[in-house]
Amino acid sequence: MELVDQVTLQLKTIHLEDTDISEYIVGIVEDESLEEDEKREAISEFLAETTDESTDTIIDTILSQWKTIQHNLEKEESDRKTQQIEKAQALEKERLMKAEKEREELARLAAETASAKQLSKEQKLQRDRLRQQYGEMDEGSNDDDLMVNQNAALIQEKERLRREEMKKQNEKEKERNKMLLDKQRQQKLDKDAENKKKGPKKDRKRI
Repeated sequence: MELVDQVTLQLKTIHLEDTDISEYIVGIVEDESLEEDEKREAISEFLAETTDESTDTIIDTILSQWKTIQHNLEKEESDRKTQQIEKAQALEKERLMKAEKEREELARLAAETASAKQLSKEQKLQRDRLRQQYGEMDEGSNDDDLMVNQNAALIQEKERLRREEMKKQNEKEKERNKMLLDKQRQQKLDKDAENKKKGPKKDRKRI
């Protein structure tokens, strides 16, 4: 329920049902330049001109409801930022796991390629021995080795590019998380500073 609706309900208890009055009181309550005592006094003086009923209780209730609304809004904002950070961390973890699987797959392919290359050499030696034995011409004997070398080079280059891309993405994620945390810390510092400023003002008013 919005504050204006809550104010309207409170005013009904002293037989005041006027939207303009409700909105005027809400304007006082939401005025950040006024201390709570100043808001209380302004509302009390305004209502005294419109009713003879006692207004202390409903003013206390209205100000209490406003504090609850503000607290809930601050908590929602804090939870939202926390969820953003947790989501970013989860995505980063998922990305790293995926990258690790890709590296393992590339390593497996490289091992298979190396094994195939070794087998190709053994087969070539066996073929050369047979050709020497039977006097056959050795034609195109280097074709297989050339293809294997090219495949191995492509795999190594792909792995290098993937490592560079993952490093860039990791740096971006770290920077974004750092910015979110710094922003949250700064907002807390600003709020603490604002509360400290309001403290002396209240003390001067009581004096």
